[in-house]
Amino acid sequence: MNTIPQTILVVRRYTAALIILLLVCLTFQPVERRWAEAEVWLAGGTVVLLAVGAVLGVMTRRRPAFTVTDALVTVWFAFYAGMIWTDGGGYPCRTEFLHTVVVFLLYFSLRLLFGVAGMSAWMLVVCIIAGGCYEAVAGVEQMVNGTSRHSQYMLTGNFLNPGPYSAYLMMGLAVGLAAMREIGNRKVFGTMPSVVPGRIATMLKNTEWRHVLAVAVLIMAVVLPATWSRAAFVGLAVVALWIYRRHYRRYRFAVWGVLAVASIAFYLVKQGSADGRMIIWQAALTTWLDSPWLGVGTGGFCHAVAEGMARMHECGVDLSSAGVTDNAYNILLKTLVEQGVAGAVLAVALCVSAMISLYRSCRPLFYGMASLLIFSMFSYPFDLLPYKIIVVMTVAWSESSGGKALFAIGRIKTLLMAGMLAFTGKQIYGMVRESYEADSEYAIISGFHNEAFIEDYYELLPVMSDNAEFLFDFGKALNTARRYHDSNDVLRRGTMCSADPMFYVLTGNNYKEMRQYELAEQAYKKAFAVMPNRLYPLYRLMLLYKEQGRQDDCVITAYMIANFKEKVTSEATNEMKGNAWWIIKESEQVCPHGMVPSR
Repeated sequence: MNTIPQTILVVRRYTAALIILLLVCLTFQPVERRWAEAEVWLAGGTVVLLAVGAVLGVMTRRRPAFTVTDALVTVWFAFYAGMIWTDGGGYPCRTEFLHTVVVFLLYFSLRLLFGVAGMSAWMLVVCIIAGGCYEAVAGVEQMVNGTSRHSQYMLTGNFLNPGPYSAYLMMGLAVGLAAMREIGNRKVFGTMPSVVPGRIATMLKNTEWRHVLAVAVLIMAVVLPATWSRAAFVGLAVVALWIYRRHYRRYRFAVWGVLAVASIAFYLVKQGSADGRMIIWQAALTTWLDSPWLGVGTGGFCHAVAEGMARMHECGVDLSSAGVTDNAYNILLKTLVEQGVAGAVLAVALCVSAMISLYRSCRPLFYGMASLLIFSMFSYPFDLLPYKIIVVMTVAWSESSGGKALFAIGRIKTLLMAGMLAFTGKQIYGMVRESYEADSEYAIISGFHNEAFIEDYYELLPVMSDNAEFLFDFGKALNTARRYHDSNDVLRRGTMCSADPMFYVLTGNNYKEMRQYELAEQAYKKAFAVMPNRLYPLYRLMLLYKEQGRQDDCVITAYMIANFKEKVTSEATNEMKGNAWWIIKESEQVCPHGMVPSR
């Protein structure tokens, strides 16, 4: 009679281990800006995971517990989906919403599976450390062979740049350092076969797990500095100081000195980047103040940044370090701006609850997640699939092992819940696959602005309404076809999901072609206000005034261009300044406001 339970025990543990390995393998797949093939596999895989978890639950007759963290996940997701359902903000957010739903389904499918699997935390610990080593080796190979995924960087791993890539190394290091302290003096090998030579057998028998972990940590530590990621250094430093806090008091003055020097060095090395992110955050918060409780709406962060920049420009704030952003570089700030105080409080409560459970269940995993949370305050790891998978696996395991239970769910309710989530997952899988295929089709026509592709653009528009690059190409194609009203409609959609001033510039060009000069002037001025360290909007405004015969306004704008301190100097900026200089020279007017043009 004990054979069947023992068989079920073996099956469920091996099944859980296999699923974890498959999910970890997905974190090694190439990461794309919007949709990758791995995301399609994951969306389809959640349905399978729900079915497997339900079957194992019936076989083991275990009643899964619904924890505090589960409740917070459910409430937050209901709030998130409700805001989108009621069209809060009206921003296009199909891609972000689908990504979030897949993560939500993955979490509860793993909760169901881990709840009956009885799996050890060391499975996840080993996978994260091994993943960090794999990424480190892949980075070294890229440096040697020149196969980086970005032409400007030597190594990027499976990511598009070394910033998010460094988070995997940082996380592996944090978990590895904590695991070395937790594992103690445990031996790797207990007994050795007699066929193994004596000296080798002695060496292997004396090998401890911490020695293996030390080698893994060294591999990742050697590669991490090559990424030049300040966020990774900060995340790892904070966690390392906490892990070795017993030694902190003895060396506190040296630590303070090193931290002070490192902070100054990190800032000076990439001062423009640091100042630019501060401007992004300040601009987003400026717009958020209009609706602090519920936020601007999901998908509206970039639009909030653009509007905030325009207001800051009107107030005379120095925006010379600003740049066009596609990310918030701070997950808490993004949540606050898009979902308001209500959404931010739910997110923080969820994070605190999950981290408390994780601290009680497994310290190495806790430190790994802590480093990733710190990293997310300066970057965007939670926008990327690998880190979503790792976080969901870790939290789902923690809640299954030591989460604070609210009540137990019966087998019938569990099956009904699994069935409902599986049905939802099937629908989501179809939408994810549709989005992935649309991205693939757009890649074929990307950059082509010929009117022959207009019908193709219209077919893709319902699925690609939140793709700023697609909307700009589409608007430009309509401009080429002289369909200016249609072009402006598409470009207006682009301003809702992008902070790029070129959407306003192209809108101004359309109005100029339609001889609606007042609207063209407004569009050019808005483009300059959104990004006042760019010369091109002013140049287009100068040409507009020249075409209208508004000589005084044309000359004043030419003076502004001639004295402009652009963020990046190029042949194009030199040519625009040269044209402005000739307009000034031909005007033979006195320089207004005491400004002296310089060539």
